[in-house]
Amino acid sequence: MISIIEPFTEIIDSYEIHRYRQYGGAYEFVAVVQFNNNTESYIKDYLFLNGERKYSFHWQDKQNKLIRRWDNSPYHKKIETFPFHLHTANCIENSKPMTLKKVLEFIKKQIL
Repeated sequence: MISIIEPFTEIIDSYEIHRYRQYGGAYEFVAVVQFNNNTESYIKDYLFLNGERKYSFHWQDKQNKLIRRWDNSPYHKKIETFPFHLHTANCIENSKPMTLKKVLEFIKKQIL
C-alpha cells in the first residue's frame, strides 16, 4: 500500500500511516494523506482472510467538508452498484469498486 502512495508525491504534502498489518493474504491499512491543495484524505482499506474487502476513501476540503467518499458499506441497497457507492456533497451515486490507486489518480486529475 505504501508503494501505491509514493508515485503521487507530486500532489502529496505528507502522509501518516496509522496502521498497516499484513497477515497471510489479508491486510489492514489506515492512513491520512495531506495534499498540496490543502485537502486531505482518510483511508481505510481492509482485506480479510475470507477474501471480503471493506474500504472507505474519504476526501475533504480544508474546512472539513466532504468532497467525495468512495466506500462499500452495505447501507444503500437501492444503488445499482450496491454495495459500491460514492458520496458527494449532495447525493449518493453509483460507483465501481475502488482502490487506493484509482482514488489517488482521480484526486491528482482534480488537483492538477
